[in-house]
Amino acid sequence: MPQRSDQRNPDSFADDLTESLQDDASEQESESSSFVQRTKRRTVSLFSPRVFLVALALLGGGMVVGNAFVPLPVLDNLAGLLGMFAGAFVLGLAVERSTVLESAVAGALASGLAVLLGNLAVSAFGGAGVPLAAVGAGTGLIAGALGAYFGGDLRDGVTADI
Repeated sequence: MPQRSDQRNPDSFADDLTESLQDDASEQESESSSFVQRTKRRTVSLFSPRVFLVALALLGGGMVVGNAFVPLPVLDNLAGLLGMFAGAFVLGLAVERSTVLESAVAGALASGLAVLLGNLAVSAFGGAGVPLAAVGAGTGLIAGALGAYFGGDLRDGVTADI
């Protein structure tokens, strides 16, 4: 029961203050932990690292397979992009939630690195590394995003009720 201010001794006031501060601290901890949990949940719902790693493997593998089947120097880059599109399409078809963001980032990373490493001499000594990597990353981003979008769209169309 609260005491009147003239009846309080200094120890009871300190105890009350300590209790109220601990309550506030525990409330702040629970609020911050719930904030952290909500932020983590929202972040994972937007961008999942596991799906990104799977997308990177599928898109990188699709690019390697596409480049392996077309030996012409100009067309192998297009075949690699078609292979990336196919890998992202399979991922979008297989995963229930949208994988467009993960596929786009994985496509940009895989294609940018492939273009940069494929033209290593020009990149290292010609000073054209950044523009080449940017063009490669842009095309990979588009191929990955479109593949995942069309794969998810097909999955939604096939599984929808008529």
